[in-house]
Amino acid sequence: MKTGDGIRKIIDRALPVIGIGLMVFYEVCDTSCSSLQGTFWGVDLRWIGILYMAVLLVMALPPVSRYGSPVRHLRTMMLSGALGGEILLVRFQIVHQTYCLFCLVFGLCIVALFVAHFPKMNKWLALAALLAGLAAFALFFKGTVLSLYT
Repeated sequence: MKTGDGIRKIIDRALPVIGIGLMVFYEVCDTSCSSLQGTFWGVDLRWIGILYMAVLLVMALPPVSRYGSPVRHLRTMMLSGALGGEILLVRFQIVHQTYCLFCLVFGLCIVALFVAHFPKMNKWLALAALLAGLAAFALFFKGTVLSLYT
């Protein structure tokens, strides 16, 4: 096993756990994060984030990771699509000038996973999934910023 592969395996297991933890802690956030709310197809983004990271974690475990190419392609689609979605979610925070540290660090986890896998990704599949993620979030994301001073 190459050193890069060993580091990638650590990243593949650690960052999804961190991402799940971030979404759990987001539930108890009482700072500016509590004013940001979002859904995708009517489902709270926190639950989507937890499920997303759980799937990535399962894909990194030996019984599943042995399937090689299908797992690599699914990971490429998931990471690229999520990157497209994260671009719009960060844009939403910038436009509303309300920032959530949990959301931004979750996004950094996705970026780090994407960067770690990019050299082995099918670039055309990654581009298609990135554009699909952008389109899906443009169409189905609903976000609100609630006033903290009511």
